[in-house]
Amino acid sequence: MAVSDALATMSAKAKEVEDEAKEIEDKIHSATTTQRATVEEDVARARTSAEERSQELRQKIEQTKTDAASWWRDVQESWDRHVQQIRSNIGEKRHEMDVKQAAKQADLAESDAEFAVAHAMAAIEEAEYTVLEAIIARDAADKLKAGG
Repeated sequence: MAVSDALATMSAKAKEVEDEAKEIEDKIHSATTTQRATVEEDVARARTSAEERSQELRQKIEQTKTDAASWWRDVQESWDRHVQQIRSNIGEKRHEMDVKQAAKQADLAESDAEFAVAHAMAAIEEAEYTVLEAIIARDAADKLKAGG
């Protein structure tokens, strides 16, 4: 893959991520003014989407039998445990209806959301770094192949 092709691919992926982030931002803004039932539906859709994306990543890792894939599999398993704990906590906390507890639950849920966003941003930055390293490696390989 030529460097320009790799950059175009990275740019297209970055645009996809930007579009998805904007869509999520719009949904979050809308959720603050939408009825609870609609928000519950959005939660279910977001959860399903996250699970599907996670499954896609697992399948991709399984198809790639490298040390990097093994490391990513470990990261995925750790993330899965984290997500399961958050969902378990959310499920348990939903049943507590005390006003103070509800406010505290909201604070914890917001903290979890902030962590998830920070984790996603770190993953995006790491992906950018990895793509750039791949471009450099491909360029070096192409130069060696061409004899110089």
